[in-house]
Amino acid sequence: MHLMTEKTLLQDSLKELEFHRVLDQIARHCISEPGREIILDTLPSEDIQWLRTEHSLVEELRLVAIRNEHLPIEGLYDMRPMLQKSLIQGAFLTPTELLAVHDTIRASRLLRLYFRDKEELYPAIRAFVEQLHENRFFEKHITDAIDETGTVKDNASRELATIRKDIQETTAKLRSKIQKILRQVVEEDRAMEEFITQREGRFVLPIKAEAKRQIPGIIHGVSQTGSTVFLEPAEIFDWNNQLSLLLHQEQREIVRILTTLTGELGVEAVLFMGTADILAHFDALAAKGIYAVEKGGIMPEIVDFHHVELQNVYHPLLSVGSGKKPIPLSAEFDEHGRGYLISGPNAGGKTVALKNIGLNIAMALSGIFPLGNCRTNPRLIFTAVGDHQSIEQNLSTFSSQIVRLRDILSFCSHSALVLIDEICSGTDPQEGGALAAGILDSLIERHAFFVVTTHQSSLKTYALNREEIKNASMEFDENKLAPTYKFLSGIPGNSYAFVLAQSVGIPPHILENARNYLGDRQSEIEKSIAALQRYKSEAEQHTLKVAEERLKAENSRKEYEKKFEEFKVKYKQLVGLAREEAQDIVQKANALVENTIREIREQQKPVSEIRKNFEKEKQEITKKATELKKQDDISKPSGFIVGDAVTMGDAQDIGVIIDIDEQSKAAQVEFNGVKFKLPLVQLRRASKSKIKQTAQSKNVAGYVKLDARASTDVRGFRADEACKEVERLVSDAVLANLPSVTIIHGKGTGALRQAIHDQLSRHGSVSSFRNGAITEGGDGVTIVEIK
Repeated sequence: MHLMTEKTLLQDSLKELEFHRVLDQIARHCISEPGREIILDTLPSEDIQWLRTEHSLVEELRLVAIRNEHLPIEGLYDMRPMLQKSLIQGAFLTPTELLAVHDTIRASRLLRLYFRDKEELYPAIRAFVEQLHENRFFEKHITDAIDETGTVKDNASRELATIRKDIQETTAKLRSKIQKILRQVVEEDRAMEEFITQREGRFVLPIKAEAKRQIPGIIHGVSQTGSTVFLEPAEIFDWNNQLSLLLHQEQREIVRILTTLTGELGVEAVLFMGTADILAHFDALAAKGIYAVEKGGIMPEIVDFHHVELQNVYHPLLSVGSGKKPIPLSAEFDEHGRGYLISGPNAGGKTVALKNIGLNIAMALSGIFPLGNCRTNPRLIFTAVGDHQSIEQNLSTFSSQIVRLRDILSFCSHSALVLIDEICSGTDPQEGGALAAGILDSLIERHAFFVVTTHQSSLKTYALNREEIKNASMEFDENKLAPTYKFLSGIPGNSYAFVLAQSVGIPPHILENARNYLGDRQSEIEKSIAALQRYKSEAEQHTLKVAEERLKAENSRKEYEKKFEEFKVKYKQLVGLAREEAQDIVQKANALVENTIREIREQQKPVSEIRKNFEKEKQEITKKATELKKQDDISKPSGFIVGDAVTMGDAQDIGVIIDIDEQSKAAQVEFNGVKFKLPLVQLRRASKSKIKQTAQSKNVAGYVKLDARASTDVRGFRADEACKEVERLVSDAVLANLPSVTIIHGKGTGALRQAIHDQLSRHGSVSSFRNGAITEGGDGVTIVEIK
């Protein structure tokens, strides 16, 4: 049995993983045949720099796809054969081929222009397409010479224009001459039908077969029935000859024009070859980006040390229906834990888990985003999955797997990832288990990473004694007697053979006898494994619950810290303002005393008048000091009760507290008939007597919007102008108690819509928002629900 080459073994391993099916899914998003070829020929790479660059390019095109940006890449053709043909001396491209070249290089130019002003958003793609070659003069030469239907234009050259004019004149004269002959022949009842036709490029008449010798001329053909002959009258020989010469001149001139254009292309064919390669690569990158959006792919991290980590990765080929995703899987390989030994029941998902790991790593190493978080270094992926038995080669299931394992061990090194399904399962369990343990020892010695599935209990015990191997299993629901397909790391799995046998109706006495043959020790092991699985499942549920509670507590802590910081800033502002006003009062009091003393000394006024003015100024200062003290009392955010009049921060609107939630330290406050839930720290006391007055003043000022708009049109606005208009619309809607409003922003590039959505997501008065339905305007409008 010959040893398989490393390249063949790697390709065969990808085939076993069904990697080609992933490539088929991606290739469907390509718009050009060269792009499809690149995708379908994709293989994992060991070049770290190439992988990181490829992933950066795909990530930017993933963002392009998410933003629904329309790329100007329609009309991409495979122009490589045309470019090769243009390098042949004397060869010429057809008009259709030249139009295909034109459309492709035009798309290339527009693509380069599209990303030229988007360096901040897409720096990697901007640098990538900047390599595209363009020649607008050549584009113009093609469109000047050939129309959209692929016909060479009359004005492609002066000679062609002159020749075609002569053709038109000659054809008109020839038709006039032959029409006269036709009328005469019809009158003499020698014509089958009254029309003119052409044979071999020459004008002829349909003549009755019995009259063919009565008219001088040349017969160019006979009808299928033989009753009609197509005759060229002798009178038009010279005219037909002249027309034929002109048509040949026309064809020679067209060939000359096409040859000139082809030669012009040939001068830059090598540069356009590079452009064709870049366009094909771009098409493949765009397809990968669309696939990542479609499947939820995540950009992987390529490292230069021996480590593989997968978190919540999905099998890219599984579909469970109803829009649900398959059960995710997490696994990690490093110097301490080099491999997994997966055990569990039949049809429990062991092979799917093994392929899930292999496929996602193969995708990450091929410039394709895996379906989950992935960190890996370059790996050579070898597999032994499926039944390789062959009657022709005299190989059984066991012997075919052993041959495959021999080939893998021949090329296996520290950079390998080995995936083996049901290792050494087709022979005596004791011997097979021993052989499997020896193979796993070899993989550990070579420092390879591996995943192996098995049903053999001896291997589960073996894995417990090797720190480099992690036992793992696929969870099984004993109550429902069905697998959950959940990957459990650290716990071996049961085969559940007796449970499954009982569920399908095997008689109880047979199962009881079978258990006696199994032995007490094996039964205890199976029960212990089942208990471990239950404990792990319960522990994970508790851990998840604790994590959720911790997250809620952390979010609450951050929220209160933010509110407290806002309160401190407001309080500091109020204290500063109070100090300034107090200082102003002191200065005025001092000035009053000094001025009074001066007036008394100078006797500028009578003492009674001075005393009167002093008392008046004193009363004003005392009144202002009293008001300042009241404001200081109002600024203290404690001791609120239902019915208190309050303001929010420095706002002038006065509301009434209608409910207080002591647990959340918040109050429900009604402002002008609109209810808000606000933190207590943001509230300040106010006078109830001012509520009616304030409400009236607001009505006068227009703050209560009885005629508020329900929509606004911001098409043509800049982002900052549109955001201001949206703020006014939402504020008016809140005051008018409108349940929802409509913002018309148009579709365009989506940048204006994104800016408005960003603003709405942070707005405190917005409950939710969505794109409009088709009947409402589709993506060109946004419907906003008001709190």
